[in-house]
Amino acid sequence: MQNAEYAYELPESAIAVHPAMPRSSARLLTWRDGAVTSHHRFKDLPAILHADTQLWVNNTRVIRARLLLMKPTGGRLEVFLLEPHERSMEQALASTQCVVWKCMVKGAKRWTAGEAALQVEDSRGKWEVTAKRVGMDEGVRYIELKWTHRSAATGDVQEVSFVELLEAMGKMPLPPYMRRPAEEQDAEDYQTVYAEVPGSVAAPTAGLHLDEQLMANLSASTSIHHITLHVGAGTFKPLVEGDVRNHVMHGENCSVSFDAIQALAEDGVHRVATGTTSLRTLESLYWLAIKWKETGEQPFELNQWEWRNELGTKADRLGWSMETAMQWCAVALDGNDWSFRTSVMIIPPYRIRSVRGLITNFHLPNSTLLCLVASAIGEEWRSVYDRALAEEFRFLSYGDGSYLEWNQR
Repeated sequence: MQNAEYAYELPESAIAVHPAMPRSSARLLTWRDGAVTSHHRFKDLPAILHADTQLWVNNTRVIRARLLLMKPTGGRLEVFLLEPHERSMEQALASTQCVVWKCMVKGAKRWTAGEAALQVEDSRGKWEVTAKRVGMDEGVRYIELKWTHRSAATGDVQEVSFVELLEAMGKMPLPPYMRRPAEEQDAEDYQTVYAEVPGSVAAPTAGLHLDEQLMANLSASTSIHHITLHVGAGTFKPLVEGDVRNHVMHGENCSVSFDAIQALAEDGVHRVATGTTSLRTLESLYWLAIKWKETGEQPFELNQWEWRNELGTKADRLGWSMETAMQWCAVALDGNDWSFRTSVMIIPPYRIRSVRGLITNFHLPNSTLLCLVASAIGEEWRSVYDRALAEEFRFLSYGDGSYLEWNQR
């Protein structure tokens, strides 16, 4: 399975650099077992989805993960926060002391010593952050960050959390293919209206099309359920050259409530995932359930290829559907939520078990996200993308989207 199988020509003119306004006016291409229509808008979703639909959304919140700092020599550093080192995302963002983050750093070649710093003043007071390199590993750097905040009202130093610092001093982490700096409006645009749990460094972009009015209209005819997957920068990592199976998938942290597990245990519903991140979370739950059943111990991590190796054989033997697996988990969890880390990579001939529909944007060539789409609709992804390009749909994070629906296989 070669990466060339997931290549197509994406002209620069097809890449959206700003979103549609209002959000739900974005164009929507639908594919239902081979039948394509291209005249819809996202605002039409309530009429398109089945009456018994469960709609699953990822309620992660994008953090302002880019910090622009100055080196002691006067040169500029751009620090892109990837994930905390030896702390959970929640612990790192809530911290009022120094934290160490795994980062990508632009302009760091000559940053060998000293602290980079930044000062910002706003209506709340004066903010200052300093960064010190404390380690390096395979192209990423470990950066120790310290900060202070002096109140504008009293002049006193106040204790503030790291996420408050990012809100004051950080920039939204727009994808590099937009080729423009983040604007203040991006703080709103590059965030779903239901974003709740801070922790992503990239948006779950399919959900960017759902505005408050559309969410209200959907709620009248469908049941909406939230899960959390904190999107990492690895989502933009292109497939390796040659055999796709040699690609090393990034890991991402997920959290699913007990109520969500119970909803997934319901029979006779039509489930739709909003975005590839929601789908990866739901599919990971299925394999973790198989793993738990077979080992007798609750697992908290799913590796990249477990589905096609030992767990695939065990799933065939058990014959569990998604509903059966979640019914078993509901008993085993005994009212508790479930947090875990997944590195699952979904490529053909993967069989999707958790949903029968996917709302998703049009993705980069040679990407793991395109592999996932191919797992859902097979080789017809090419005709879908050809149609979208021919009819001048807008691609990638701020672009238009698609609703893909297939019969249970």
